[in-house]
Amino acid sequence: MNLRQIEIFYAVMKSGSVSGAAKLLHVSQPNVTRVLAHTELQLGFPLFHRNKGRLIPSKQAEVILPEAEKLYRQVGNLQSLTSKLQKGHSHLRIGAPPILSTSLIPPVLAKLCQVSPVSAEISTGNQNELCDALLENQLDFAISFGHTAPPRITSQELEKAEMAALLANNQSWPSNSITIPELLNVAPVVGLDARDPLGLAVKHAILKHTPDYHFQLSVRSYSTAAELVIQGMGVTIVDPWTANNYQQRVRVISLAEHIPVTISLLFADHSPLSSTANQFIELLCQYLKENPAQR
Repeated sequence: MNLRQIEIFYAVMKSGSVSGAAKLLHVSQPNVTRVLAHTELQLGFPLFHRNKGRLIPSKQAEVILPEAEKLYRQVGNLQSLTSKLQKGHSHLRIGAPPILSTSLIPPVLAKLCQVSPVSAEISTGNQNELCDALLENQLDFAISFGHTAPPRITSQELEKAEMAALLANNQSWPSNSITIPELLNVAPVVGLDARDPLGLAVKHAILKHTPDYHFQLSVRSYSTAAELVIQGMGVTIVDPWTANNYQQRVRVISLAEHIPVTISLLFADHSPLSSTANQFIELLCQYLKENPAQR
């Protein structure tokens, strides 16, 4: 199978249909059908069984898929690398959790563009996803929560702050500070994904007081947690940037038991930062100093 055939095969496997593959690849359906038929003829065995207009992968296709997926990812990495080389060091590929990609990166990038002609790609994901992208050379660097990193990733602390509790506006509380046990008595806590550094920190803080506590709701997005609070589904504990974004729609209360938040710079050991990336980091540190999070 050549690369074009692998691309068509992979797209059909992922979308489940010829029409879906055509949309993914921005080509016509007859083009996909023709390449697929030629591939099966060339291989001497079917990749899909046709049943009432549906494509059902054959056993051979299931065996081929992992290797095709691996090759497809490698081609994507190569395209990303050549794009970077083509655009030069003035092109940045930045990763961050959604909240940091909206609250920190835009103002810093805007400031950088005032002093240097820069192009950029911004990707979002949790820390694990960002680290994988760094190791696969899909990102130049990432800004993430937490201060630890897996092997082959360098982590540099940029900022420290404190997490805060969010209560619905109709939930009364007599002071500007609340303990974890008191928060648990107000309403169920909407948990954050424990695979995330902040979610894990919140889980540990709660289990320290209530070892058998079970989260009725758990989400990956801090914004989703805040939205659930607004809907009266409970209370939550989030980072100060999410708290700041929602302070007009919820009650933001500091925690008596401090849960620290660390923002770190991450980059792969095999790919040192470019001069443009270092410029961005300098401006980011300056921005954090001038616009401190709630502490």
